[in-house]
Amino acid sequence: MRWVVVACLLLAGCGVADVRTAASPVALTIGGRPVVDAQGLQMEAEAELSYTLSFGYVARAGDAVSCWFARTGAKAEVDRRLWCGPVQVPGTAAATDWVPVPLKEVEQSDGGVRLAVEPPQVPGPGSRSTPLGKLVRTDGREADADQGVGLAGPDFLAVQPDDGRPLDAAAGLLRDDQLSLRITGYGSPDRWATEKGELRAEHGVRLRALRLSVERLRETDSAFRQVPWSGWLPQPPEAALQVPGKRHPLPMDRLPETGSVFVVYTVPEAGGPEALVLNTVGSKSLEQRVEVPSGAALGEAFPALRRPPGPAEPVPVAHRLKVGGKEGALEVQRVRLGRQRPVNVDGQQYGLATASAPDKALLELRLQGKDLPKTAGAPLTKDLVAVTLPDGTRAPTVGARYGGDTFPVAVVVEVPADVRSVSVAVTAGTVDLPILGATPVEPGDPVVVPLDF
Repeated sequence: MRWVVVACLLLAGCGVADVRTAASPVALTIGGRPVVDAQGLQMEAEAELSYTLSFGYVARAGDAVSCWFARTGAKAEVDRRLWCGPVQVPGTAAATDWVPVPLKEVEQSDGGVRLAVEPPQVPGPGSRSTPLGKLVRTDGREADADQGVGLAGPDFLAVQPDDGRPLDAAAGLLRDDQLSLRITGYGSPDRWATEKGELRAEHGVRLRALRLSVERLRETDSAFRQVPWSGWLPQPPEAALQVPGKRHPLPMDRLPETGSVFVVYTVPEAGGPEALVLNTVGSKSLEQRVEVPSGAALGEAFPALRRPPGPAEPVPVAHRLKVGGKEGALEVQRVRLGRQRPVNVDGQQYGLATASAPDKALLELRLQGKDLPKTAGAPLTKDLVAVTLPDGTRAPTVGARYGGDTFPVAVVVEVPADVRSVSVAVTAGTVDLPILGATPVEPGDPVVVPLDF
């Protein structure tokens, strides 16, 4: 009896909304054999799920949470699992999720099959889990797996497409070289309309809504798709929303490649500090945090990452030069400003270069030769590309990506984090290029590359 009382208290009831009531209990079977003490299995599973709820692994998403069998076809035949809900797995949409609880067979006899409740298989953040078929309880009640939405409990967090509805203005930028998150709106709605109905907060918590503009730079920037990689591939960053008493991961596969989303979540009635968090993962890790909704940086900030990585549609800048007497240009087609960039480290392998200090940044210049001789000379010409700072000093070259042409497809240099422009030119000299042999390089005037973003 103690288990039943605990479960009912923590699950806010022992029923579920929108069910049909049968006139009498039903006998359930697995493999054609009756399930021994099916009601007791439901109660034990509900007690197990109470701990899952209390630790915030899932959130209540209705008036009450209870555990059900799922029919597999025939009226009495059920799945070898219980399904507990309705709940919401933080990071999914605002829709009904269920936690499966496996049942282990411990005995078979003429009287039926005896089962034991195993630990709940809690879905990971952002991962949905839902039963197939009609849900049924031993008292004959039936329910559909899709319960819509209703009350949102503690630890609720849904990621939804941005449908354009207005929120209060808010600001804040968090990014590393693989992900950019910009806060553009914030609100404390009493109700939130979804495709599955109207969402409201249960007693003791309040709803929040955050609009995030997202660019998954790892997907939109081809530099991070280079192969083969020397050592471990760059690890994806980890984004999270910090609310009082809980840090919710924001699953990457719930975020668009580019675009904006709503994050709808609950916080305690008393409120408290909220923050957006971005962790750069790897040997040179970095955690960044901004206050929600003010956007104020919390803790030590990396100044270069408080700026955008570069314009989305830059205007190419062309440096005129002659290579082997042939006149052409080396175009700076776009720039990237950040903390880490992929570069060639060993022949055709790639590695991740990192700025040497918090007040430094890595500047990547994407290059393309126009009307120049074609030969695989980039490893020999990379040091000819000179990037000069406004004070007249040359920015040290950190690395390059070769690409098989006369000049590298990208040159990476280290610059002050607050630099607003550089000038680019090729150094005059003679280089021994493949096929072409000794080839004179005659540069024209340096060109200025603006970095006023």
